[in-house]
Amino acid sequence: MSFRSTILAAAALLATSSAHMLMENPTPFSVDQINNDPINAAGFPCKANIGFKITKMNNMAVGAAQQVKLKGSAVHAGGSCQLSITTDKEPTKDSVFKVIKSYEGACPEEGKPLDFTLPASVPNGEATFAWTWFNKIGNREMYMNCAPITITGGASDTAAFMALPDMFTANIGGSCKTADNFAVKFPNPGEDVTKSSEEFLAPLGECGATGGGGTAPPAGSPSAAPSAAPSVPPAGPSPSAPAASNTGGPPMGTGVPSVPSSAPVTPPTGGNSCTTEGAIICIGSNQFGICANGVAVPQALAAGTTCSNGNITKRGYNGRIARPRI
Repeated sequence: MSFRSTILAAAALLATSSAHMLMENPTPFSVDQINNDPINAAGFPCKANIGFKITKMNNMAVGAAQQVKLKGSAVHAGGSCQLSITTDKEPTKDSVFKVIKSYEGACPEEGKPLDFTLPASVPNGEATFAWTWFNKIGNREMYMNCAPITITGGASDTAAFMALPDMFTANIGGSCKTADNFAVKFPNPGEDVTKSSEEFLAPLGECGATGGGGTAPPAGSPSAAPSAAPSVPPAGPSPSAPAASNTGGPPMGTGVPSVPSSAPVTPPTGGNSCTTEGAIICIGSNQFGICANGVAVPQALAAGTTCSNGNITKRGYNGRIARPRI
């Protein structure tokens, strides 16, 4: 290999190592093994696959000024971030992360820390702090780093803490995804929100009332289809008739056998057939669908947007934004 080729290869390796973003403060778990890759369903939460080794315990007092410092240069035009806490010291897929701060748009910005304070609702003691990020441009990804923390000056119980919104999850399995070229608008960002002046777009697909909650869906699993039909009313006296007294005999049958709970759910009708699970399917000029169980059910596009070639963009936008090489 020539000297010039060696230099170019080294430069490419350096660029790759600094791509994406990584939480530097508070000090993450397993800091000697953590990387700046996006998280997937297998590593959710916190890149649990590399473990929860504590290099430094991060002390945080309620009400005191705190900062999240990030390392890296590929901010992917920003996006939206959340800061969350779970009381579990070594979180699992069943752990519940509660949002304490949301940043909608312009997050992260290169070289700029995220300022926040812990609310009075967080309970005292050891816990796990999480930074999550949904990039604006590039592949549809979710980034997540976690750190061990000890909280002081907080609540003595978890009642108010559990009333906080659940952490939003997307792009790691199932149909919940963020739209390309837009900062995501969180379904439930909580009370402490920093917003930029840019346009936002709600997430696509089945994301749940609070945006996915604290549990990641398994990779590739589609959202459950709605029930095919309402239950059949039981036969017998009209609703206005008084109920018969119980004589000790067996109850009257309804004439309609009960449907086993394990029966397969019929896919929704009226959708478009598709083959790639979780893919965005453009349907006409003003509808889209998320491929689930081989069917994309039409949904209305948000005002001012259009769907083309599996991407949702602002109407009148000519061409896709070039994704940076990383």
